Amino acid sequence: MVAARTDLKKTLSMAMDAIKNGRLKKAGSILEKHLKRHKEDPGALNLLGTVRMEEGSILEAERLFQKSLSLFPDNPSTIYNLARCLQIQERHTEAERLYLRLIQIAPSFPHSWNNLGLIYKETGRLKDAEKALRKALDLMPANASAINNLGVVLEGLGRLEEALSMFQRAIKLDKTYYSARFNLGCLLFRLGLLKDAEIQLKWVLSVNEHEPTARFLLQSMGHLEKPERAPTQYVEKVFDDWAEEFDRKLVVELRYQTPEKLFEVLKEFLQEKSFILDLGCGTGLGAHLYRPYARFLAGMDCSKKMLEKARAKAVYDALFLHDIEKKWPTKEKFDLIYSSDCLCYFGNLMPVFEMVRRNLKQRGVFGFSVERLQAEGGSSRDYTLQTSGRYAHSKGYIMALLEKSGFQLEKMEEVPLRKEANGWVKGYLFCAIAKNQ
Repeated sequence: MVAARTDLKKTLSMAMDAIKNGRLKKAGSILEKHLKRHKEDPGALNLLGTVRMEEGSILEAERLFQKSLSLFPDNPSTIYNLARCLQIQERHTEAERLYLRLIQIAPSFPHSWNNLGLIYKETGRLKDAEKALRKALDLMPANASAINNLGVVLEGLGRLEEALSMFQRAIKLDKTYYSARFNLGCLLFRLGLLKDAEIQLKWVLSVNEHEPTARFLLQSMGHLEKPERAPTQYVEKVFDDWAEEFDRKLVVELRYQTPEKLFEVLKEFLQEKSFILDLGCGTGLGAHLYRPYARFLAGMDCSKKMLEKARAKAVYDALFLHDIEKKWPTKEKFDLIYSSDCLCYFGNLMPVFEMVRRNLKQRGVFGFSVERLQAEGGSSRDYTLQTSGRYAHSKGYIMALLEKSGFQLEKMEEVPLRKEANGWVKGYLFCAIAKNQ
């Protein structure tokens, strides 16, 4: 019996040494050989599960952790590993239940609190996420990852100065912490501290030259050649980060009324039992105005978090997570497609207009807003990427493009869209009809 325990201890030690040295294949081989002779060994099953998880075989890892737990139900290490495995699969409810169980068994294990905080963040419970991450930091105050995670949550709660302090603190602990420097650069840009943002974002590109958000923000500051549109990854990040506070921020702080103003422009063209699409729907602001006219009301957006908020309002018949320049997943053609403050993330609007025209019925209505391009010294530019990270368009460009892409302009209004630090953002509202083809 003593010899068997010694043999087991030696086997697990050899496997762990192989894992620490990155030799996953060797570790797996040692453990598989051992389990042929000792099929009911919970420790070896758990360790082989970690190997499979590191190799990316998530379902196999889950099976091994489950089997290990059936033999040793309260093993903290296995509970934690299974929770991580479920979290990777975005099975948040199951993972949360395991972390809470582990906290009952081992309340001082900090990584349970950290990962629980991440689940709360992903499921929109930001205040609970803050509490869990602060508990993690009480237990491991110098953990840069937990500090960075708390910064992300605080930014989501709109507490930007506190978030800034967290990202800076994480970087002080680890100057090469990529995620924290990326988050810091994006937040500095959001706060208008462009010179400081430039330093962080250039560092990010020095590590990962293809990072789309860092590149786009630097392009909007004039440091690189400007693109024809914002990358989907950037727009997705912006609105995922804003989702929790989006409605309050826009309506209360920025006095955002574009959805209501656009509806007033389109109102006379609306008919009952229409097929209607809200393009770039976000959280669904203004969608309730169109509901009485809709037989079918759909929303489309590239932000998963925004669509979760829209779904909770129970206004839409369908929601699509999709890049609007790519072939649409919708089956029906629409009587009305409208878009409030979405087209400001596209410079060249021809691909969008062509996609809209393709998905509208004959004589269908297209209504949308754009930010107004301020004339500079008689400039005749069609559009420009601003330091806000949004595009502004000239009235002449929009009118010419509508004609070129098969629309007839019906109405246009110049309006204030929302407030910003330097005053009102001015824009245009357009209503156009799809010509017969």
